[in-house]
Amino acid sequence: MAEPRDRYTKISLDPERTALVIVDMENDFCKPGGKLYHSDGVDEVIPKLQGLLKRCRASGVQVIFIQSVRDPDSPEFTRFGHVPFILRGTWGSSYIEEVAPREDEPVIEKNTHDCFYKTRLDDLLGQLRILPETHTIIVTGVAANVCVHHAAIGFHVRNYEVVVPMDCCAGRPEGRKILETQMSGEGYNYNVTVTESDSIRFI
Repeated sequence: MAEPRDRYTKISLDPERTALVIVDMENDFCKPGGKLYHSDGVDEVIPKLQGLLKRCRASGVQVIFIQSVRDPDSPEFTRFGHVPFILRGTWGSSYIEEVAPREDEPVIEKNTHDCFYKTRLDDLLGQLRILPETHTIIVTGVAANVCVHHAAIGFHVRNYEVVVPMDCCAGRPEGRKILETQMSGEGYNYNVTVTESDSIRFI
């Protein structure tokens, strides 16, 4: 049974005080032939995220891309036996065409699930004056209960206002449920709002 649409919070945001973060929408996760592609949790998200990205760009919202990249000697492969994926310089680690970054939009490389761990994201936020006291962060991407979850928590613990539009978070249904349940809980919902893209407007 479909969830009622009015269960999500409607939210109005100032585009000059908002940033859209798009996590790992890469071919290996999002396209047939990708090493970790799962059609049941990705295909319907792509047009929703594409629409939100278009509205953000038109409104002047700062867009930041997070790109997971691995090298062949990553501990995930060499120590823990994971099948190699999103390898540097390959089709699999490239952003999908529907939501590819523009030349003037920053891309943060990460080598783990965490977009803050040993990356330049904190420095970039400071340079762009995207501060916890002034800005709201919209967190989107793949996979909902993995890298999107880490990103949402990363902004949450840094005391940003965080918005998570569930229809723009890809992943298997059970993973999306985990993200929504966690972010809606009282440990997070004082500065995290769970919603959907159609309930976000820019004023």
